[in-house]
Amino acid sequence: MVRGLNLKARTENNSSLVTPSSATKNEQLESGYGSTNSASEGSSGYRRNNTAKSRKQLRHTPIPMVDINRSKSVLHGTCQWDSTEHNNTKLQQLQSFNLDPINNYHRLKTANSQISIDATPFQKFIPNNKIYNNGNSKKLCSKTTNTSTEHSRKLHTPVKKDNDIVNYSDNWDSDYSDDWELEEDEKPKITAVMQPSPTESKIPDNSLNLIPSDPTAFEASFCHKRQAAIDNMSYQQAVDSWKAKGLHDVAKLINQLSSGKNLIDRAWIVFYWVSQNIEYDVEAYFSGNIHHQTAADIFASRKGVCDAFGTIFETLCTAVQIECKKISGYAKGYSFKMGQKSFTRTNHAWNVLRLDGHWYLVDSTWGAGHLDSNNHNQKELNSFYFLVPPEQMIYRHLPEDSQWQLLMSSISMDDFIHLPYVLPAFFEHNLDIVSPHHSNTALFNSNLGLSEVLVRAPSDVTLMGDIRESGSGKIETGSLIQYDTDRQQWQCLFAPKLSGSHTLTIFTRREIEALKSKNTENKYSCAIEFSLHVPSDAVKIKHFPLTYGLFTQCKCQIFEPLDDALKPGSKTTIHCRIPNAYCARLQLDGKWLSEDILKDGIFKRQITIPQREITMYVKFPDKKNSSSYDGLFRYSIK
Repeated sequence: MVRGLNLKARTENNSSLVTPSSATKNEQLESGYGSTNSASEGSSGYRRNNTAKSRKQLRHTPIPMVDINRSKSVLHGTCQWDSTEHNNTKLQQLQSFNLDPINNYHRLKTANSQISIDATPFQKFIPNNKIYNNGNSKKLCSKTTNTSTEHSRKLHTPVKKDNDIVNYSDNWDSDYSDDWELEEDEKPKITAVMQPSPTESKIPDNSLNLIPSDPTAFEASFCHKRQAAIDNMSYQQAVDSWKAKGLHDVAKLINQLSSGKNLIDRAWIVFYWVSQNIEYDVEAYFSGNIHHQTAADIFASRKGVCDAFGTIFETLCTAVQIECKKISGYAKGYSFKMGQKSFTRTNHAWNVLRLDGHWYLVDSTWGAGHLDSNNHNQKELNSFYFLVPPEQMIYRHLPEDSQWQLLMSSISMDDFIHLPYVLPAFFEHNLDIVSPHHSNTALFNSNLGLSEVLVRAPSDVTLMGDIRESGSGKIETGSLIQYDTDRQQWQCLFAPKLSGSHTLTIFTRREIEALKSKNTENKYSCAIEFSLHVPSDAVKIKHFPLTYGLFTQCKCQIFEPLDDALKPGSKTTIHCRIPNAYCARLQLDGKWLSEDILKDGIFKRQITIPQREITMYVKFPDKKNSSSYDGLFRYSIK
């Protein structure tokens, strides 16, 4: 299964309101999500237990003047950020823009872009911007212009050897968490962070064209049929009620349920049955006691590793007249470590099946659940792994037989190893990695003591992020995720505190869907991971300001100072962009400065650095006449 595939975390967040007065209120601030993965969203005063189990208990430190009710909890098995909506006006603003994740953001595509996904999963060959629903969220399908019109190459069926026994080490889905200078010009000038010195290692730019060999496999009609099958709850209800005594009974029931339906529906019913009735054999995986099982053995025990999932999926598909094959290969899953050079042997099995003359990829093992932080199997249906576009599957699945890559030009093991480590949310939210290009390793700037990752996203998508030391928890105030309006991309900055290996994680959320949600479970999903190596003599301790949830929701950007290593009594300029804000107001050690009416969302003011903290508050036009402010970010004076 997959290392870190469905990691989620939750944040329950009320808008932070501040009323300048002599009354005392409590400020509850947080940064990150404790044990699993974190982002620099939150309210100060929160510290998280080092417990990797279920929800985290939080404690807060009272701070005068601010009322920010926020809490966090971790739900292992998925790694997502949650925060409640700022207010209904924010949703109205988003809706008034007629947001279109395909057309309403500026995307600078390159001819050989490794990650050039124009919409969501399964959109590569879908014309006319059709809308369909993937899982629980709406997606846009669009046709790209980077698709070859050549015919699919012929696939030769591998010969199956008699008594072929595969002893997989396996790889599967896992919550791997251990716990978890500007000028005075009117328009700010942006200086790129990543300008590596000549002595630092360069990552090779191995340009790849990940083009499917069959350009018509994922046309609009297919995508709609696929999603309709997934969304058909009557299928799931029927399968859940079955009391089959053997595989013959299961096949008979599948044929009855799919009678008069297309093959996509039938294949989905097989996928769903396997996901709900076969449990991953954790004990066998960790003990290494893995042996080949027949389909009958698997049905009887209802347990197995990936080979068992592939075997029973193939058997059931064949029984209901769907051509299907089990294939073996290499997967970036539980045992994969970014930075490793190769695989010593195959470690995973999945399937290919033919529907209406087209071959499709399926991983029922990863579609059935994941491993939590306590090495327990957590069943959770993940429809992403049902009929996956090959240009998406290849990022973490490399077939032993290259023809099953289903790509026009197959990639090598070295290409596969260096591909960015991306998760389903990356494709679902249409992200595009600008830098580091074609690599899963981020560069470290020794002069600045920072690492920078640049990501483009649709206009209604926001990002969060965190940095973790190898074998340790996340680094508090070690990340700053902000939106660069001038370059139309997200700037993700990470500041390690020690030398050695680190993991950078970027999370994503579709903002308009979060604001529409009526509950507090507005989640950020893990989308990308990078490895980062910091030389032993290159560490410069930096602490970013703590940002609240509104900072990313409103796509704010801090120009200066980026580091909160400020000297009390000295002068500094607070310079930032707060799009669509009416006014901003600073609070220095609890004392309010005068209100600044903003022009074009730019705030710039010189202050004398106080002894303890600097907090930025903001007011938007809908609250122009209100006496309350929303918290945006805070510097803690060291």
